[in-house]
Amino acid sequence: DRFSQLGKPMPEINLRQCYRPENAEVLENPFGTAPGLLLQKEGKILVMLPGPAREMHPMFEQIVVPRLQKEGLFPEIDCYLQIRTAGIGESALAEKTDHLFQDMEALVVGYCAHAGMVDLRLSSLDGEVLTEQDLQELADACRQAIGEDFVCMGDRTLAEVIFRELRSLNKTLAVAESCTGGLLSSSFTEIAGISKVFHGGAVCYHNDAKVQMVAVPESMLKQHGAVSEEVAIAMATGACEKFGADYGLSVTGFAGPTGGTQVLPVGSIYLGYSSPVGVWAKKIHLRGDRASNRRRAATSALDWMRRKLRKYKLEEVFAASETGELNG
Repeated sequence: DRFSQLGKPMPEINLRQCYRPENAEVLENPFGTAPGLLLQKEGKILVMLPGPAREMHPMFEQIVVPRLQKEGLFPEIDCYLQIRTAGIGESALAEKTDHLFQDMEALVVGYCAHAGMVDLRLSSLDGEVLTEQDLQELADACRQAIGEDFVCMGDRTLAEVIFRELRSLNKTLAVAESCTGGLLSSSFTEIAGISKVFHGGAVCYHNDAKVQMVAVPESMLKQHGAVSEEVAIAMATGACEKFGADYGLSVTGFAGPTGGTQVLPVGSIYLGYSSPVGVWAKKIHLRGDRASNRRRAATSALDWMRRKLRKYKLEEVFAASETGELNG
Protein backbone atom coordinates (compact mmCIF):
# COMPACT_ATOMS: atom_id res chain seq x y z
CA ASP A 1 0.00 0.00 0.00
CA ARG A 2 2.82 2.44 0.85
CA PHE A 3 4.52 1.99 -2.51
CA SER A 4 1.23 2.18 -4.42
CA GLN A 5 0.45 5.46 -2.67
CA LEU A 6 3.81 6.77 -3.83
CA GLY A 7 3.16 5.50 -7.36
CA LYS A 8 6.33 3.39 -7.29
CA PRO A 9 6.96 -0.34 -7.74
CA MET A 10 8.04 -2.14 -4.57
CA PRO A 11 11.64 -3.43 -4.72
CA GLU A 12 11.78 -7.16 -4.13
CA ILE A 13 14.23 -6.66 -1.26
CA ASN A 14 11.44 -4.96 0.74
CA LEU A 15 9.65 -8.31 0.99
CA ARG A 16 12.01 -9.12 3.86
CA GLN A 17 10.23 -6.47 5.89
CA CYS A 18 7.12 -8.67 5.80
CA TYR A 19 8.80 -11.52 7.71
CA ARG A 20 7.97 -11.89 11.38
CA PRO A 21 8.62 -14.41 14.12
CA GLU A 22 5.78 -16.76 14.96
CA ASN A 23 3.24 -15.18 17.33
CA ALA A 24 4.74 -11.71 16.87
CA GLU A 25 2.28 -8.86 16.61
CA VAL A 26 2.87 -6.40 13.79
CA LEU A 27 2.99 -2.72 14.78
CA GLU A 28 2.01 -0.50 11.86
CA ASN A 29 4.62 2.07 10.86
CA PRO A 30 2.92 5.24 9.52
CA PHE A 31 6.34 6.82 8.96
CA GLY A 32 8.11 4.24 6.79
CA THR A 33 7.89 0.81 5.19
CA ALA A 34 9.35 -1.48 7.88
CA PRO A 35 6.81 -2.35 10.59
CA GLY A 36 7.55 -2.81 14.25
CA LEU A 37 7.07 -6.10 16.10
CA LEU A 38 5.84 -6.96 19.57
CA LEU A 39 6.39 -10.33 21.24
CA GLN A 40 4.98 -11.49 24.58
CA LYS A 41 6.35 -14.48 26.46
CA GLU A 42 6.38 -15.50 30.12
CA GLY A 43 5.16 -12.10 31.26
CA LYS A 44 7.81 -10.24 29.29
CA ILE A 45 7.31 -7.92 26.31
CA LEU A 46 9.87 -7.44 23.58
CA VAL A 47 9.38 -4.54 21.18
CA MET A 48 11.34 -4.16 17.94
CA LEU A 49 11.21 -0.90 16.00
CA PRO A 50 12.78 0.37 12.76
CA GLY A 51 16.23 1.88 13.11
CA PRO A 52 15.80 5.34 11.51
CA ALA A 53 15.16 7.90 14.26
CA ARG A 54 12.46 9.70 12.25
CA GLU A 55 10.47 6.44 12.32
CA MET A 56 11.50 4.96 15.66
CA HIS A 57 10.85 7.99 17.88
CA PRO A 58 7.26 8.77 16.78
CA MET A 59 6.41 5.06 16.71
CA PHE A 60 7.58 4.69 20.31
CA GLU A 61 5.62 7.74 21.48
CA GLN A 62 2.43 7.17 19.47
CA ILE A 63 2.20 3.37 19.32
CA VAL A 64 4.43 1.66 21.89
CA VAL A 65 3.81 3.87 24.93
CA PRO A 66 -0.02 3.68 24.68
CA ARG A 67 0.25 -0.10 24.24
CA LEU A 68 2.48 -0.50 27.31
CA GLN A 69 0.13 1.70 29.29
CA LYS A 70 -2.74 -0.53 28.22
CA GLU A 71 -0.78 -3.55 29.49
CA GLY A 72 -0.15 -1.75 32.79
CA LEU A 73 3.61 -1.74 32.22
CA PHE A 74 4.07 1.98 31.66
CA PRO A 75 2.91 4.57 34.21
CA GLU A 76 0.09 6.84 33.20
CA ILE A 77 1.05 10.51 33.46
CA ASP A 78 -1.95 12.30 34.91
CA CYS A 79 -0.57 15.81 34.61
CA TYR A 80 2.44 17.03 32.74
CA LEU A 81 4.03 20.44 32.41
CA GLN A 82 7.24 21.34 30.64
CA ILE A 83 9.20 24.53 31.30
CA ARG A 84 11.80 25.33 28.65
CA THR A 85 14.91 27.27 29.64
CA ALA A 86 18.04 28.48 27.86
CA GLY A 87 21.44 29.77 28.92
CA ILE A 88 21.44 27.83 32.19
CA GLY A 89 22.79 24.37 33.02
CA GLU A 90 20.94 21.54 34.75
CA SER A 91 22.70 22.01 38.09
CA ALA A 92 22.12 25.76 38.16
CA LEU A 93 18.47 25.25 37.20
CA ALA A 94 18.06 22.68 39.96
CA GLU A 95 19.57 25.11 42.48
CA LYS A 96 17.00 27.72 41.51
CA THR A 97 13.99 25.41 41.64
CA ASP A 98 14.60 22.36 43.87
CA HIS A 99 13.44 24.14 47.03
CA LEU A 100 9.99 24.43 45.45
CA PHE A 101 9.58 20.64 45.36
CA GLN A 102 10.51 19.75 48.95
CA ASP A 103 8.12 17.39 50.74
CA MET A 104 6.15 16.73 47.55
CA GLU A 105 6.41 12.96 47.16
CA ALA A 106 3.69 12.84 44.51
CA LEU A 107 5.69 15.09 42.19
CA VAL A 108 8.06 13.70 39.58
CA VAL A 109 10.73 16.20 38.54
CA GLY A 110 12.91 15.68 35.50
CA TYR A 111 15.60 17.69 33.70
CA CYS A 112 16.37 17.16 30.02
CA ALA A 113 19.34 18.99 28.47
CA HIS A 114 19.75 19.52 24.73
CA ALA A 115 21.80 21.94 22.58
CA GLY A 116 22.18 24.80 25.05
CA MET A 117 18.73 24.40 26.53
CA VAL A 118 17.26 22.53 29.52
CA ASP A 119 13.65 21.41 29.92
CA LEU A 120 12.20 21.11 33.42
CA ARG A 121 9.39 18.56 33.45
CA LEU A 122 6.82 18.27 36.24
CA SER A 123 4.29 15.46 36.49
CA SER A 124 2.27 13.35 38.89
CA LEU A 125 1.84 9.63 38.28
CA ASP A 126 -1.03 7.16 38.65
CA GLY A 127 -3.63 9.47 40.14
CA GLU A 128 -1.50 10.90 42.93
CA VAL A 129 -2.75 13.88 44.93
CA LEU A 130 -1.29 16.64 42.73
CA THR A 131 -3.91 18.17 40.48
CA GLU A 132 -3.38 20.03 37.25
CA GLN A 133 -3.95 23.28 39.15
CA ASP A 134 -1.25 22.25 41.66
CA LEU A 135 1.20 21.72 38.84
CA GLN A 136 0.27 25.01 37.22
CA GLU A 137 0.91 26.88 40.46
CA LEU A 138 4.28 25.14 40.73
CA ALA A 139 5.08 26.07 37.14
CA ASP A 140 4.30 29.73 37.89
CA ALA A 141 6.59 29.59 40.92
CA CYS A 142 9.32 27.99 38.80
CA ARG A 143 8.98 30.69 36.18
CA GLN A 144 9.52 33.36 38.82
CA ALA A 145 12.52 31.52 40.25
CA ILE A 146 14.11 30.93 36.83
CA GLY A 147 13.83 34.55 35.76
CA GLU A 148 15.23 35.63 32.38
CA ASP A 149 16.43 32.09 31.57
CA PHE A 150 12.78 31.08 31.19
CA VAL A 151 11.91 30.58 27.50
CA CYS A 152 8.35 29.27 27.42
CA MET A 153 5.87 26.75 28.72
CA GLY A 154 5.81 23.68 26.50
CA ASP A 155 8.18 22.78 23.71
CA ARG A 156 8.31 25.80 21.41
CA THR A 157 11.70 26.41 19.87
CA LEU A 158 13.67 29.60 20.39
CA ALA A 159 12.89 30.55 16.80
CA GLU A 160 9.16 30.10 17.46
CA VAL A 161 9.39 32.32 20.55
CA ILE A 162 11.17 35.02 18.50
CA PHE A 163 8.57 34.65 15.75
CA ARG A 164 5.75 35.30 18.21
CA GLU A 165 7.53 38.30 19.73
CA LEU A 166 8.25 39.89 16.35
CA ARG A 167 4.74 39.21 15.12
CA SER A 168 3.31 40.95 18.17
CA LEU A 169 5.58 43.94 17.45
CA ASN A 170 4.71 43.85 13.73
CA LYS A 171 8.45 43.74 12.95
CA THR A 172 10.59 41.69 10.56
CA LEU A 173 13.92 39.86 10.68
CA ALA A 174 16.84 38.95 8.44
CA VAL A 175 19.98 36.98 9.27
CA ALA A 176 23.56 36.69 8.04
CA GLU A 177 25.74 33.78 9.08
CA SER A 178 29.09 32.22 8.33
CA CYS A 179 30.16 29.35 10.60
CA THR A 180 26.56 28.24 11.28
CA GLY A 181 26.09 27.74 7.54
CA GLY A 182 22.32 28.27 7.36
CA LEU A 183 21.28 26.90 10.77
CA LEU A 184 19.72 30.22 11.76
CA SER A 185 17.70 30.48 8.56
CA SER A 186 16.66 26.85 8.82
CA SER A 187 15.41 27.28 12.38
CA PHE A 188 13.03 30.00 11.19
CA THR A 189 11.87 28.44 7.93
CA GLU A 190 10.69 25.33 9.82
CA ILE A 191 7.87 27.50 11.21
CA ALA A 192 4.59 27.70 9.30
CA GLY A 193 3.65 31.28 8.50
CA ILE A 194 7.19 32.58 9.10
CA SER A 195 7.07 34.73 5.95
CA LYS A 196 5.09 37.26 7.98
CA VAL A 197 8.27 37.90 9.96
CA PHE A 198 11.34 36.37 8.29
CA HIS A 199 12.49 38.21 5.16
CA GLY A 200 15.58 36.17 4.34
CA GLY A 201 19.05 35.00 5.22
CA ALA A 202 22.53 35.12 3.75
CA VAL A 203 25.15 32.41 4.23
CA CYS A 204 28.30 34.42 3.62
CA TYR A 205 31.12 32.09 4.56
CA HIS A 206 33.97 33.54 2.51
CA ASN A 207 35.09 37.14 3.06
CA ASP A 208 34.16 37.98 -0.53
CA ALA A 209 30.62 36.77 0.16
CA LYS A 210 30.41 39.02 3.23
CA VAL A 211 31.31 41.97 1.03
CA GLN A 212 29.05 41.05 -1.88
CA MET A 213 26.01 39.76 0.01
CA VAL A 214 25.72 41.99 3.10
CA ALA A 215 28.05 44.88 2.23
CA VAL A 216 30.69 44.34 4.91
CA PRO A 217 33.47 46.83 4.02
CA GLU A 218 36.67 45.22 2.76
CA SER A 219 38.68 47.64 4.88
CA MET A 220 36.88 46.41 7.99
CA LEU A 221 37.68 42.78 7.18
CA LYS A 222 41.34 43.63 6.64
CA GLN A 223 41.61 45.69 9.81
CA HIS A 224 39.59 43.57 12.24
CA GLY A 225 39.26 40.15 10.62
CA ALA A 226 36.11 38.21 9.78
CA VAL A 227 35.73 37.01 13.38
CA SER A 228 35.28 40.30 15.18
CA GLU A 229 32.75 42.50 16.91
CA GLU A 230 32.83 45.01 14.07
CA VAL A 231 32.14 42.46 11.35
CA ALA A 232 29.37 40.77 13.35
CA ILE A 233 27.55 44.11 13.64
CA ALA A 234 28.18 44.93 9.98
CA MET A 235 26.73 41.55 8.96
CA ALA A 236 23.59 42.14 11.06
CA THR A 237 23.02 45.66 9.74
CA GLY A 238 23.88 44.55 6.21
CA ALA A 239 21.27 41.78 6.40
CA CYS A 240 18.65 44.33 7.47
CA GLU A 241 19.49 46.55 4.52
CA LYS A 242 19.70 43.74 1.97
CA PHE A 243 16.36 42.16 2.92
CA GLY A 244 14.52 45.27 4.11
CA ALA A 245 14.03 43.99 7.66
CA ASP A 246 13.67 45.76 11.01
CA TYR A 247 15.95 43.39 12.93
CA GLY A 248 19.17 41.66 11.95
CA LEU A 249 20.97 38.74 13.58
CA SER A 250 24.42 37.43 12.65
CA VAL A 251 26.99 34.80 13.58
CA THR A 252 30.67 34.69 12.65
CA GLY A 253 33.36 32.56 14.25
CA PHE A 254 35.78 29.65 14.28
CA ALA A 255 33.75 26.46 14.65
CA GLY A 256 36.88 24.27 14.38
CA PRO A 257 38.79 22.13 14.30
CA THR A 258 41.04 24.59 12.42
CA GLY A 259 40.97 28.31 11.76
CA GLY A 260 41.58 29.75 15.22
CA THR A 261 44.43 32.02 16.30
CA GLN A 262 46.33 32.57 19.53
CA VAL A 263 44.14 35.58 20.28
CA LEU A 264 40.93 34.00 18.99
CA PRO A 265 41.15 30.22 19.50
CA VAL A 266 38.80 27.69 17.95
CA GLY A 267 35.35 28.10 19.46
CA SER A 268 35.51 31.92 19.44
CA ILE A 269 32.19 33.23 18.11
CA TYR A 270 30.83 36.74 17.66
CA LEU A 271 27.10 37.43 17.51
CA GLY A 272 25.72 40.60 15.96
CA TYR A 273 22.34 42.21 16.54
CA SER A 274 20.74 45.16 14.78
CA SER A 275 17.44 46.69 15.90
CA PRO A 276 15.48 49.92 15.41
CA VAL A 277 17.02 51.26 18.65
CA GLY A 278 20.67 50.27 18.24
CA VAL A 279 23.30 47.65 17.41
CA TRP A 280 25.22 45.27 19.65
CA ALA A 281 27.79 42.50 19.48
CA LYS A 282 28.52 39.68 21.87
CA LYS A 283 31.49 37.32 22.11
CA ILE A 284 31.07 33.73 23.30
CA HIS A 285 33.48 30.81 23.49
CA LEU A 286 32.44 27.22 22.81
CA ARG A 287 34.42 24.07 23.60
CA GLY A 288 32.80 21.31 21.58
CA ASP A 289 33.60 19.72 18.25
CA ARG A 290 32.69 21.44 14.98
CA ALA A 291 29.12 20.13 14.79
CA SER A 292 28.43 20.94 18.45
CA ASN A 293 29.95 24.43 18.16
CA ARG A 294 27.80 25.23 15.13
CA ARG A 295 24.61 24.12 16.89
CA ARG A 296 25.49 25.93 20.09
CA ALA A 297 26.42 29.10 18.22
CA ALA A 298 23.02 29.14 16.51
CA THR A 299 21.23 28.45 19.81
CA SER A 300 23.22 31.18 21.57
CA ALA A 301 22.36 33.71 18.87
CA LEU A 302 18.65 32.87 19.04
CA ASP A 303 18.60 33.00 22.84
CA TRP A 304 20.44 36.35 22.83
CA MET A 305 17.87 37.80 20.45
CA ARG A 306 15.03 36.38 22.55
CA ARG A 307 16.40 38.17 25.62
CA LYS A 308 16.91 41.41 23.72
CA LEU A 309 13.36 41.37 22.39
CA ARG A 310 11.87 40.59 25.78
CA LYS A 311 13.84 43.38 27.42
CA TYR A 312 12.75 45.77 24.66
CA LYS A 313 9.09 44.85 25.15
CA LEU A 314 9.36 45.29 28.92
CA GLU A 315 10.96 48.71 28.44
CA GLU A 316 8.16 49.66 26.03
CA VAL A 317 5.52 48.62 28.57
CA PHE A 318 7.31 50.54 31.34
CA ALA A 319 7.61 53.67 29.17
CA ALA A 320 3.94 53.46 28.21
CA SER A 321 2.90 53.10 31.85
CA GLU A 322 5.02 56.13 32.79
CA THR A 323 3.33 58.26 30.13
CA GLY A 324 -0.14 56.90 30.83
CA GLU A 325 -0.45 55.26 27.42
CA LEU A 326 -1.55 51.89 28.77
CA ASN A 327 -5.23 51.17 29.11
CA GLY A 328 -6.62 49.56 32.20
